[in-house]
Amino acid sequence: MTDKKTFGEFIKAKRIEKNYSQRELADLLFVTEGAISKWERGVSYPDITLISDICRTLDISEHEFVTATTDTRTRGIERDARKFQKISRLWFWIPTIFYAVALLTCFICNLAVNHKLSWFYIVLSSLVCAYTFLPTITSFFEKNKVLAFFASTYLSICGVLLTCAIYTGGMSWLGIACVGTLLGYDLLFVPILLSRTKLSRYKFLISFTSAMALTILLLMSIHIWYPFMLGASILLTCYGYLLAILCAFICTFRLDGFLKAGICALFSIVGYYFTGHLINLLFGIRENYYEVDFYNWAQCTTGNVHFICLTSIAVIGLFFIEIGVIRVTKKEYGDKDNG
Repeated sequence: MTDKKTFGEFIKAKRIEKNYSQRELADLLFVTEGAISKWERGVSYPDITLISDICRTLDISEHEFVTATTDTRTRGIERDARKFQKISRLWFWIPTIFYAVALLTCFICNLAVNHKLSWFYIVLSSLVCAYTFLPTITSFFEKNKVLAFFASTYLSICGVLLTCAIYTGGMSWLGIACVGTLLGYDLLFVPILLSRTKLSRYKFLISFTSAMALTILLLMSIHIWYPFMLGASILLTCYGYLLAILCAFICTFRLDGFLKAGICALFSIVGYYFTGHLINLLFGIRENYYEVDFYNWAQCTTGNVHFICLTSIAVIGLFFIEIGVIRVTKKEYGDKDNG
C-alpha cells in the first residue's frame, strides 16, 4: 500500500467527490469521526475488515484503494460498458414501441374499415417477422444466440408466408417457399452454428450435404404442382453438389491452405467441363457447348467462354498448388533446421 499521507489525501478526495462530511462517512462505515480524520491526515490506515465497505461507500475498486490512485482505464471500460447497456436497452425498446403502435393502429383501422379482422393478420405476422430481425429476440437468451436468431427468423418468415397463403387462398407455393428459405438458411447459418463445436472441421461438408438434400426436397415440392423431368433434375443437382461436397471434404484435411485451394480449383474444372455433357445426356439436348473458334464468336460464344474460364481456373489452381508446395517445403526445411 502507498504511504499514509498519499492514502489519506486519496480517501479525502473521494469523500469530497461523494459530498460526504467526515461525520456522514463515519456513520456509513460504523466508525468514529476521529478515525476518518486520522485516515485523511495520514496518521493511520483503516482496519482490513473495512476495505470492502470503504470501496462500496466511496465507489472505488480494491485496486484503487490499495494504490490510492484512480484507475482511469478500468473506469473508462466500466463507463463504456454502462453506455453500451443503455444503447442496447434503447435499441430494444424503441423499435418494440414503434411495432406496438403500428400494430395497434392497423388493428383499429382494419376493424373501422372492414368491421372485421382480415388484412390485419398479414400486418401482425409481418411485424412479428420484423421484430425477430430487429431488435431480435436473442436478448432473451444467455447462450446459443445464433441458434435462437436462426430459429426465430426462419419460423417468422414461414409465418408470414403461411398468412399470405391463407389470405390469398393459394397454398401451392407455400411448401416451395418454406423449403427454399430453409435452403438459404442452411448455407448461411450451418457453418456459423458448427464453427464453435467439435464438428467445426466438417462444417462446410455438413452444410453442402444438407443443402443437397434440401435442394432435392425443393425439386420434389415444385414437381407436385408444376411437373417437369424430376429424375434428370435430381441427378444434375447431385452432380453439382457432389463436386462441392468433394471440395469440402478436401478442406477437412490438414493441408496447406493454398494446396487445398489449388486442388479444389482443379476439381471444379472437371465438374465445370462435364456439366454440359450431362445436361445433353439427361435432358436430350444436342447443343455443342465446347466448340472453340475465336474467329467465330457468333456461333462459338459458349465454347469460347468455356475455354477461357477453364483455362483461367486451371492457371489459378496450378499457381496456388505451386505456392502451397513452396510453403510446405520451406516449413519442412525450417523444422529440420530447428531440430
